Amino acid sequence: MKNCWLAVMLSLLSGISWAQCATGTPGTNCSGPLSVQPQSGNNTQSAITLVDLGLPVLAPAAGQYTLSVASGMIVESDNGNSYHTLMGPQGPQGPAGAAGSQGATGATGGVGPAGPQGPVGPVGPTGGVGSVGPAGATGATGAVGSQGVAGATGATGAVGSVGPAGAVGPTGAAGAVGAAGPSGAVGPAGSVGAQGPAGAQGPQGPQGPAGTMAAPSDYSFYNATGYKTGVGTVEVGGTFDRDQIDMINATSVRCVVTIGPAALPSGSYAEAEYTPDGTNWFALSGEAPVTTPNGLYSSGWQGLPTGANGDYVVRIIVFNAGTVSAQIGLRQVHLQFK
Repeated sequence: MKNCWLAVMLSLLSGISWAQCATGTPGTNCSGPLSVQPQSGNNTQSAITLVDLGLPVLAPAAGQYTLSVASGMIVESDNGNSYHTLMGPQGPQGPAGAAGSQGATGATGGVGPAGPQGPVGPVGPTGGVGSVGPAGATGATGAVGSQGVAGATGATGAVGSVGPAGAVGPTGAAGAVGAAGPSGAVGPAGSVGAQGPAGAQGPQGPQGPAGTMAAPSDYSFYNATGYKTGVGTVEVGGTFDRDQIDMINATSVRCVVTIGPAALPSGSYAEAEYTPDGTNWFALSGEAPVTTPNGLYSSGWQGLPTGANGDYVVRIIVFNAGTVSAQIGLRQVHLQFK
């Protein structure tokens, strides 16, 4: 839909016919087709600009097709029907971009020198050899048999018994183990190789929803003992007590005032105003009453007005509902956002 309207507008701008225009009430009336023809040597794209005056749009009318501005957007009415935005629904999120290639690995740093070898501990003494036990006694040799008659052999004498084995001597004590020498110091680490180039960045995803401001963000506008105000609306501090405030992400606002002994008549109040163009001022906060002395009074939290989400100049005004000038003990004025 958005592309369709752009095509229609571009076709209007590129027409070759000339419109006849005359000053009407209100606005300017042209009999078409309408053609926007840039001057010779112009280096800026042709365009039709609608200025947002912060006023209500024209009432829809049968047989008319109207473009206007409302709440910071271009809106359109077809043949007496209600206004609608020209912006279509947000398209689906595109696929994620391919990951960039891995950068080359940096060269490995050199190995640090080895620390010195610690001294070797001394070897403990060798234990002594145990003594050998005594040898057992040898048994007696048996007697030789008598010579028998011829041909017969005498019997062999019996073998003597073996004596018991000697006891084994005790084992010598083991020598003590020498203490370990200290470890050598670790050499310094090698330097890190240079980082490889980063891969190409994928396409940017769609814009996320707007964030919100911290709660509350406080701005101080006035700190004095009070002054005498005229009848009706008077700017507090004059043009020297204004502030430039970024309210793009703000959702709520309130005005807080401190009043001393002097107060204004019933119906009087203080409030904040903003200007989008440096000339026209619009209400920003609610009305904080200034009719009761010696106290702290607030307008209460209210939603930010339509069209106020921007980086605008802000001021504080006091409205004196009385019929004569009067003293007001205005001490402090704060404007808070969240």
